[in-house]
Amino acid sequence: MRTTRTAVATAAALVCLGALSACGPDNGADQNAGPATGSTAAPATGTAAAPPSGSTKPSAAAPGASRDIPAGAWISPRAVPLDSAYHWTAPASSAKAVGGAPVFKLQELCHSTLSKDNESLGTGQAAAQAVLGAGGADQWQAQQTLLYQGDPRPSSGVAQSAHAVFRDLRDELKDCARTAPGATVKVTSPEDATYVAATVTVPQPGGTTAVLHTYLTAPDGTVNELALWATTKAGAQPKVPWAGPTDAEVAKAMDAALCAALKDC
Repeated sequence: MRTTRTAVATAAALVCLGALSACGPDNGADQNAGPATGSTAAPATGTAAAPPSGSTKPSAAAPGASRDIPAGAWISPRAVPLDSAYHWTAPASSAKAVGGAPVFKLQELCHSTLSKDNESLGTGQAAAQAVLGAGGADQWQAQQTLLYQGDPRPSSGVAQSAHAVFRDLRDELKDCARTAPGATVKVTSPEDATYVAATVTVPQPGGTTAVLHTYLTAPDGTVNELALWATTKAGAQPKVPWAGPTDAEVAKAMDAALCAALKDC
């Protein structure tokens, strides 16, 4: 009997050992890894699925900006109008990530929003905004906004999404007088240009007027706005007269930085 019990025990031990070898962690794995004591893993709710391989570019992001928008994607401050007077700071130094849909400056002044058809495209994959400089009363201020829809190379749908937002913003700009009563809009870019440049004047509460110079581009997967504006008393002019590169030169500088940094043009 004793011999029989010993044989049975030995056979059971061998079965257990075989099970550990077949189902246990691979050699070299951290066999002690596990949830922290007292923690409970809960199923994720409302979490977006990870983007497909190649849709996110790892990059050195600007302080506070999304990792999908590298520091090199922002326009050179030397290419921004009025730099000789204001010596704008590099956008990357003040860029901040935007949660949800960013509000472009033209939307803020025109009190406009994306159309219902394109509303879902307003958040994109990442967005960030940078203030290049903020003057006092009667002085110019500058801001750049980037809305990154993703890498357009795997699918043309990404570029189509960016261009849909771009066209919507262009229409909002042209319709500014309806959404902001008393506003005037002068589009200064050619009708067939791949960018939009315009000067907008919008009456403000208290008898002041905001003057906005806005530039819009959408090279492939990114919507890009550069905005310069000043608020003055009605009928007055900003302290520094408007001056700078041509519209085409500004748009080219905006696109060049994006294309070099994201390599999606």
